[in-house]
Amino acid sequence: MIFQISKYFIMKKITLLLLSLILLNSCAEKVSSENQAKRAPGYLKTDGKVYDVNDANPDNLDLWDNYIEAHNKRDIEAINQMNADSTKQFGVFKIYGPDGSIVPNKNAHKALLSSWFEQENPKWNPIFSYTMKVDSQPGSWVISGHKIDLSVDGESKTYYDVADVYIEDGKIGGFWVYRRETTANK
Repeated sequence: MIFQISKYFIMKKITLLLLSLILLNSCAEKVSSENQAKRAPGYLKTDGKVYDVNDANPDNLDLWDNYIEAHNKRDIEAINQMNADSTKQFGVFKIYGPDGSIVPNKNAHKALLSSWFEQENPKWNPIFSYTMKVDSQPGSWVISGHKIDLSVDGESKTYYDVADVYIEDGKIGGFWVYRRETTANK
């Protein structure tokens, strides 16, 4: 009889525990898919402000791929034609190099490429690209990673670059390059 009474109390406690868990779970805040969709898939934080970032036109990826291919073919005129003279967002075409250097315009870019192609024979191998649009900016961006092989003073070097490429009106308006040397080179 005692065993039956304790079995009854154990079952009663288990039932109360399960009901309590169900009740607590039903009170938990659920995030609806509508609320989840309110957040942009990315952001840009600059000058103390945060701007939403969304997917941009996939044609930008083709422009960047063609730009890289023109570099691999050493087609300086094709590269120059893909560069914007200026943009609403940043003004004159400009490149910020991985070593802190700045290429101030299209003509300086042409001159740099001529000597760089001859001196270091760069070869780009794209790894990834993503196109994005920052709210409140007139153009859009391609974020791209690639492996670049160089011949520096007769020695082969490999780097991994990430480029933040600004595109406006179907032209490359400028870009920033961030670089990591492979550990095999050290």
